[in-house]
Amino acid sequence: MEQINRKAQSTAEMMVAENKLDAVQNMIELENENLEQGNDAFKILVTDENGKVLYKTKQAQEEQINLHNTIRNATSFAINYSNNNDIERSRKEFITFSPITIEGKNLYMFVSGIPQGEVVYYKVEGPFPFLIGVLVFIFSFFYITKRKMKQIEAMAEGVKEIEKGNLAYRIEKKGEDEIASLTENINNMAEELMNNIEKERKLEKQKNELITNVSHDLRTPLTSIMGYLRLLRDSKYENQEQHDEYTRIAFAKSEQLKNLIEDLFEYTKLTNEQVVLEKQEVCMNELLEQLIEELVPQAEEHGLTFVKKFPEERAYASIDSEKMVRVFDNLLMNAIKYSKDDGEIKVSLQRQRRDIQIVIANHSEEFTREELANLFERFYKKDQSRSRVTEGSGLGLAIAKSIVELQGGSIRAEYEEGIIRFIVSLPIIEK
Repeated sequence: MEQINRKAQSTAEMMVAENKLDAVQNMIELENENLEQGNDAFKILVTDENGKVLYKTKQAQEEQINLHNTIRNATSFAINYSNNNDIERSRKEFITFSPITIEGKNLYMFVSGIPQGEVVYYKVEGPFPFLIGVLVFIFSFFYITKRKMKQIEAMAEGVKEIEKGNLAYRIEKKGEDEIASLTENINNMAEELMNNIEKERKLEKQKNELITNVSHDLRTPLTSIMGYLRLLRDSKYENQEQHDEYTRIAFAKSEQLKNLIEDLFEYTKLTNEQVVLEKQEVCMNELLEQLIEELVPQAEEHGLTFVKKFPEERAYASIDSEKMVRVFDNLLMNAIKYSKDDGEIKVSLQRQRRDIQIVIANHSEEFTREELANLFERFYKKDQSRSRVTEGSGLGLAIAKSIVELQGGSIRAEYEEGIIRFIVSLPIIEK
């Protein structure tokens, strides 16, 4: 506020001393130049006795003012904000006025602006303030970094523990800063490493089991083939009929061996993550009708008949038809082989809200819960002492499960009161 008063007083004194109206114009132009150069500039108005603005700086817009009201407001403002600090904190515009006489004309000069606080510098003598500042900095530094150092030490210990092979170890995360983010990344890395190692161990175990099972299943028919061929080579047969019987058995075992190798090859392909399906829109009613028709002669050999329950409305699914034919062919052939003679094989198709459900049911020997749970495991065979059929690779249902799941479907088995049911669900296509 004082600086505005000083500006108004010095300007008024200079104008009166010059006693020329040109001096007023020059003062206004000088103030405009300060404004254009970015320097502090005040708003200045020079009026006559009627309040008509004769001279003004660029930031002033008024052409006529009410002298009485303006002078009253300026006086009231000065009284209310007598304390310089009060007006500086208020950030209000302060107005001061001075009556001046130039070339015999009575004029009024108004100077206004927002007061700015003054910056006061104090010079403190002696080393104590400097020492206090240094001590405060050191204390603050150690206080702030102590907690961070503990986190870094805990992280270092955790990394050493993980390095020893303890991948289950996790570093405690504190806060949400960069160190906490690094801690989380280390924990995620350990988790991923542990999962990858566990996955590798599982794959290694599966590989070893596969080799063991394949070796056993290949050796059994191969040993039988070699035995019968040896008898034929050494002419250890009584007549032509026995010769033909040995030849038939050797050929049947060769067929069994070939089927096992093909099943093994197919299963290996299906468990490869890069398997490619050739999907197309297929009518499931027609697909099942065709498969059942082809298997009727084999079913009749065992006195079995197919009972179909299909809806009149066609049900469509997007599937790899070649692979799904293998699934249903395997399930239907199993029903023929393992069903009790002179019975029925029921095949039903039902449209549901989001999928198509195909059920193949037949009378069968009893299944325990454990046997039912293991049906889709590779190389699994029902207890031979309790089953009338011992042939098969043990891969058929494992292959069927892999194929169905690749199509986005599911397969399960249920046993109740002497009837086993295989239920296949596939995503439906709305027509």
